[in-house]
Amino acid sequence: MVVDISEREKTDGAPNEATLNSIVQQIHTVGYAVVSRVVSEDTCVLLADSIHEDVIRIREAGKPTLHEQYTGQGHLQLGLRRYAPYVRSDLIANPIIESIVATVLGSSAWLGFYNGNVNCPGSTSQPLHMDRPFAWKSPEEAAQAGQSWPPPTTTLSCSVALDEISLDNGATEIYPGTHHATEVIELLQGSRLEAHPALLEKWGPPQRMLIPAGGVVFRDPRMWHRGVPNPSANPRAMLALTYHSRLAKHWRGLLMSDMDPIDLKKCEQKSHLRVLDNGELGDGRLVFQEDTRDVLDASRNLHGIDRNIRFVDQPLRINHFLDAQFVGGARVVSEDTLTVVE
Repeated sequence: MVVDISEREKTDGAPNEATLNSIVQQIHTVGYAVVSRVVSEDTCVLLADSIHEDVIRIREAGKPTLHEQYTGQGHLQLGLRRYAPYVRSDLIANPIIESIVATVLGSSAWLGFYNGNVNCPGSTSQPLHMDRPFAWKSPEEAAQAGQSWPPPTTTLSCSVALDEISLDNGATEIYPGTHHATEVIELLQGSRLEAHPALLEKWGPPQRMLIPAGGVVFRDPRMWHRGVPNPSANPRAMLALTYHSRLAKHWRGLLMSDMDPIDLKKCEQKSHLRVLDNGELGDGRLVFQEDTRDVLDASRNLHGIDRNIRFVDQPLRINHFLDAQFVGGARVVSEDTLTVVE
């Protein structure tokens, strides 16, 4: 079921109550909701063209990216351009998106990921996987934290279609409902989902994540999914924005139940601090070029979302080809290294 957003709702900066309830209900019960007419056609065309240009540059390197080596040939985690005119308010600061995020994750949810997810022609299938684990590992642990069982998500993925995503260009395979499959908490220690055929049969059959151009899929990242071959002649460009609950103190959105009290207090005092992959506290904000500040500052923040952004200015530049999967999703470099591609 695709939920349509009206022009009135766009003007208001939030879906009406009935629409919002429908979207949130689908996320909670099925694991995802498809919402159309969220992002403008102009933004879709601009970003799609830029991504296609960047795919050509990456392919000219003649070697698989790090992400392909770990997941599957032809599936790119492609950093997005972080400078004007490619940073658009109806993506990074869209009130419809932020309204739904705030309703699902609560106030002060923060943006932790802004990236491209490109399925290239000739791609292979990825392993079936989840993007995030369950935050609470047992009914007792959830109850102690005041949570229900199965526990709610602390992260929400927003997949934006720049062009229509269909069976013809490699729409993602999904297993609806598996965001409630708590048996994987113990079952999957060191093994892949494909190694458990009874589990696949229980939660199958799989479906495909079809998205109209300009639409957004709001997805519980615990739902099983995988990239599949793109049979078309063109790259299938999809954007990914991932938001985390204010409970999450790790920049990847993980809860840190054993966090040192001193570090926890530091995080509470400075909202940009996160536990990084090396276990130390650091600046977990996304990084953008200074020339995008006006676009973001002019966007009303109606729903209390922490956009979690810092800016850099000349002579520093942002290379969006580097470190796409690491903190900030891009590397701050000096101007003479801007063209380096990994």
